Amino acid sequence: MKLQIASDTFTFNGAALETGAETLGQLRRSDDAAYDYDELRRRMAADGYLYLPGQLDRDEVITARHAVARRLADANLLDPSRPVEDCIAGEGVRVGFMAEVARDNPELDKVLYDGPMMEFYRGFLGGEVRHFDYTWFRTKSPGDNGTQPHYDVVYMGRGTRKLFTSWTPLSDITMDMGGLIVLEGSHRQHELIDTYGQLDVDRYCENDATTRELIETARAQGRDLTGAERGQAQWQSPTFGSYSNDPAATRRELGGRWLTDEYRMGDLLVFSMYTMHASPDNHTAQIRLSSDSRYQLASEPVDDRWIGDDPPLHGIRAHKAMIC
Repeated sequence: MKLQIASDTFTFNGAALETGAETLGQLRRSDDAAYDYDELRRRMAADGYLYLPGQLDRDEVITARHAVARRLADANLLDPSRPVEDCIAGEGVRVGFMAEVARDNPELDKVLYDGPMMEFYRGFLGGEVRHFDYTWFRTKSPGDNGTQPHYDVVYMGRGTRKLFTSWTPLSDITMDMGGLIVLEGSHRQHELIDTYGQLDVDRYCENDATTRELIETARAQGRDLTGAERGQAQWQSPTFGSYSNDPAATRRELGGRWLTDEYRMGDLLVFSMYTMHASPDNHTAQIRLSSDSRYQLASEPVDDRWIGDDPPLHGIRAHKAMIC
């Protein structure tokens, strides 16, 4: 089936993305092999992702969506004249990332860390599974707010590299709402994996005097770096992890097509640490809701930036020195 999308609603930060058959394609569905874990492992190796429509309990996802929507309403981010569950953005509202709506959220935890999700990972990984304690949550308001192309490994590569991301839509996402896009074949870009894929956004240049002073001062004061201070410092990954700010140029450079689909609540998209992905702009009136959660075998080393009741995240406790 050919994706139906208008070029004026497939944009990244306002710039049109290519929609021809040679540049944009549809994700391969794997719901036909949902419990054939040997086949799913073969498809992950071949494609770098698994697209599993209907894998999760839709009613549980809808319940989690309502819990998130109530928090958005309480924060005055929704249009008060519309039903809360519609998640229509209030006038002038601009949001993109709100991890706080995932904290102490049992309805969301049930979707992400219980039931069909955990059953899938136990079968797929073939053993006891652990997940990160931190949940990334996207609240993409209408407008030019695409997510830049990136590998996940540059943000969470201090543990096992056999770590997987679940992208879980908590909206029924039409093509003009800006659902996730995956770059075909990007997990087989070995030169890219050996260069960009080895970066760590929290490693700083110890031999740079300005950087060292900024880090030492912040640590002495018991605080994280400010945005301005981070901008002055020298990091192993100066762009804070993104590969580029141009999905079209990324595709032309690396080859392949951007792959996507229209998503429904209950669908699941799983991908590796070395799968390039991004998202285009949201051209609807809704705030688009989705979560990113991470899973691995419990027996393998874990990146401690994302573990515990008060994880370091990308703060001062996560920063590690290196010689640049």
